[in-house]
Amino acid sequence: MAALRDRIRTLLGRRSDPKTIISVQNDRRLVLPATEISQFALDQVVPFTFYIDTPMTVTVENIERMAQKLIDKQRTHDLRVRYTAQVRHKTEVPDAPGHYTLRLREAAVGAVDFGVDRVAHVSVSEADSKKRDAAVAKLVADIVAKEERELREKKGARRALKYAPEYSVTFTLLNEDPVGGAAVSWDIEQAADIFVRPFADTLRPLAKLAVSTQILHHAGPPPVTPLAHDNGTYLTPDMLPHFANSPWWNLASTDPIAPTISFILYVPALRSQPLRIEGSSTNAFVVSQWGGIAIANLPGTEVGASVVISRDELQKYFGIFIAQLRELVGIRNDTPLIPGTRVSLQRATATGISSWELDALMRQWMVANHQTAITTLQSLVRLVESMENMVVMDEIKVQVDQSLSALRSIPQALSSGNQLLAFELAANASYFAEGAFFDPSMVSLLYFPDQHKYAIYLPFFLPVTIPLLAAIKKAIRRDSPQNDSKPDVPDDKKNE
Repeated sequence: MAALRDRIRTLLGRRSDPKTIISVQNDRRLVLPATEISQFALDQVVPFTFYIDTPMTVTVENIERMAQKLIDKQRTHDLRVRYTAQVRHKTEVPDAPGHYTLRLREAAVGAVDFGVDRVAHVSVSEADSKKRDAAVAKLVADIVAKEERELREKKGARRALKYAPEYSVTFTLLNEDPVGGAAVSWDIEQAADIFVRPFADTLRPLAKLAVSTQILHHAGPPPVTPLAHDNGTYLTPDMLPHFANSPWWNLASTDPIAPTISFILYVPALRSQPLRIEGSSTNAFVVSQWGGIAIANLPGTEVGASVVISRDELQKYFGIFIAQLRELVGIRNDTPLIPGTRVSLQRATATGISSWELDALMRQWMVANHQTAITTLQSLVRLVESMENMVVMDEIKVQVDQSLSALRSIPQALSSGNQLLAFELAANASYFAEGAFFDPSMVSLLYFPDQHKYAIYLPFFLPVTIPLLAAIKKAIRRDSPQNDSKPDVPDDKKNE
C-alpha cells in the first residue's frame, strides 16, 4: 500500500521537462524527442543544376560564381528558403526535376525559348567570352531568383488548394430547367479520357486525381437573378461569388478524405439564354479553393428537345476546366524568366503542364510540406507540455518518429540533386506529423479536458454527495473520542 501511494505521489508530482515529453501508459514511459523537434528550423536550401550545351567557349566556374552573386543580390532580406545555382558542362543530364539544359548558340539578337521539357534554347549575341559568361550567368540567376521570389510572395496561394496526395475532381453537368427547357446530356467519358487523363498522368508523381462525373437535371434557379439585356441576360463580376449554389446543388463528393475540386458546366434556362459573364472572354470563372464554373448556352434549342453535348463541343469547355485546374493546384502560367530579352514558352498542349511548370509546383509543395511538418510537430510538443494529463499513445510516438526520420533525410536528398525524393520525404513528414497531431486520442483530450468532465458529471453526483457527506460528518462526530469520554447525564438532569 505504501509503495502504491509513493508511486501515485511520484506520478502526480512529475512535471513536464521541456527537453522530453513523458507519458505513462500500461506502466511504460513514452518519450517524444522535444529537444530535436525544437531545434528543427524552417531553413531550406534548394539547389538548381544547369548543364551548358554549346560549341562556344564558356567557363562554367565563372558562370556559377557570378550567377550566385546575382541571386544573393536580388534577395531583399534573409530568407528561410534559399535557392542556389550549380553550373556544369553537359555530360549525362538526368531527366529529373531541378536539372536543366541550356543550349547556347550565337545569334544577332539575344533570346530564350523554353521548351516543354527541361531544355531552354538560348540565343547569345555577345562575342566576347567574358560578356558571354556574364549573360549566361544573368539568365541562370533570373530563373532561380524569380522562382524564389514567387515562393516568398506566395503568388496565387489564395486561390490554390493546400497540397494533398489525392484530389477528388468532379465534373458536373447542371441543367437549370429541363421541364421548361431541354433535356441535356454529354459525352463525358470520352472527353474526360482525352482531355483530363494526360494532365492527371503527368501530375501523378506529385498527386493523384480521382475523376468522377455526374448530371443534375433539376438544378433550379441560381441564387442570384441574372440581369436582363437586349440579347439575353448577364452576370456582373460582383454577382459571381454568390452564383455557386452548392447547398442546393447536390455536389457532395463520394470521397470523404480527399479534397474535392468541383467543375460545373452550367446550362441556364432557355428563357435566360444566352447568359453571359460581363467582361469575360471565356464565359467562365474560378471559385477560390473550390472549383470552376463554365456557362454553356445552347442556341436554337427548342422546349422539350433532347440535346447531347458531343465530345468535340466539350473540347472548348475542358480547355477552360484544365486552365482552372492548373490555377487551383497552384501552377504558374507565366515564363520561368522575367522578360529582359525576347522570351517564349512552348505550351504543353498535349498534357496541359510542362516540365518547367511541374518542377516549380513540386518545389512549392515540397517547401510547404517541409514547413508544415516542422510547425505541426512543434505545436504538438507545446500542446503536450501544456496538458499534463494528456496521454501520448504508441501510435503517436511512431508517427512522430516517422515524421522526424523523413525530415532528417530531406537535406541529403536535396544536396544530391534528387528533388523528387526530397518532395516525397517532405510529403511523408507532413502526413505523419498531422496524423499525430490530429489523432483521435489527442483531440478528445484537447477538447474534453478534466475540467469539462467535472462540469458535466458534477450535477449528477452533487445531489447524492451532499447528504452522504453530511451523514459521514454526523457519524464521525457521534463516534469521536470526545463524545465517548463525557459521562452520561440522566434524563431528569437534561430536563432540568
